[in-house]
Amino acid sequence: MSELLTHLDNLRETHLPQIRSLLDAVVAEESPEDSSLAKMCTYHMDTGGKRLRALLPLAVGEALGVEPEKLVPFGAACEMLHNATLVHDDLQDGDRVRRGKPTIWVEFGEARAINLGDAMFYWALLILMRMDCDIERREALSKRLLSESLRVIDGQDREFLLKDLKTPTIEDYFAMVEGKTSGLFALPVAGAAEFCGAPAEVVKALEASAGHLGVLFQIQDDVLDLYADKGREHVGTDICEGKISALVVHFLANAAAAERDWLRGVLEAERDAVSHDDIDRAARAFREVGSLQFALDEIERRRALACDAPIFADYPDLKALLNAMADIFLEPISPLLDASA
Repeated sequence: MSELLTHLDNLRETHLPQIRSLLDAVVAEESPEDSSLAKMCTYHMDTGGKRLRALLPLAVGEALGVEPEKLVPFGAACEMLHNATLVHDDLQDGDRVRRGKPTIWVEFGEARAINLGDAMFYWALLILMRMDCDIERREALSKRLLSESLRVIDGQDREFLLKDLKTPTIEDYFAMVEGKTSGLFALPVAGAAEFCGAPAEVVKALEASAGHLGVLFQIQDDVLDLYADKGREHVGTDICEGKISALVVHFLANAAAAERDWLRGVLEAERDAVSHDDIDRAARAFREVGSLQFALDEIERRRALACDAPIFADYPDLKALLNAMADIFLEPISPLLDASA
């Protein structure tokens, strides 16, 4: 597995400059001269990131025997779409810092952050127009990008609706995540497979795997926020924002009434009214009630569902890629997973 992760790093070193160059070129060419939107986009993209969604189409293509170079525009489009959602998410969630820099809405204002996020959705589609392929395949990719964009936006809306439910169920949580998070993995993985001419049943299996990996990734993100370093303002910002995480859903279904009432009060409080003591208490309570263990167990279950589908026995390179994705997602919380094993 480490060999495959090294290979992904090689793809990053070889093709990421091309992806960023294409992304910047389309933004410049499709913007008026001296555009403030283009400048804000550069500011945001310069904050960095793993760029995994940019590289996944190339890795899938290679696993299916297609030259990664052919998928560079698709990778750039997926990366632009992902970052459009980040710009809007930071504003909606009130996050002030991303990777050590002020977020777009903090640096440039809320209205301009909305404008930039909107522009990035359209730039993603314009980048996709640079694919060197027949019109039928380009239209199929464009339709997938638009459909997954709507799925992600629906998932983001479901996240806010969860806050209005007195006792959200784990099914409510999964429905939210399978839109908001899974869509941004289904697009680069299944979209690349479809572009490369993989059989329909393989594309469908990859869509399902991406759904499970999206849930795995989001639960990992829930755990990371409270029990490790997520690179945000401080530990427990999800609690401050009142987010309904996998930990919260399990706790509200299993804790004593007084503890449930206490947590609801914290989640409903203004962001700045939540103290570090509240966050520490939540972290302890999630351990004591078993919510943390539930989250770690679900992560392992989702990994098996994502990577062990029988069809991948005939596609060992795809199976290895899916396992590598899971390894990358879970590395930040690997000490917790090792301790619970």
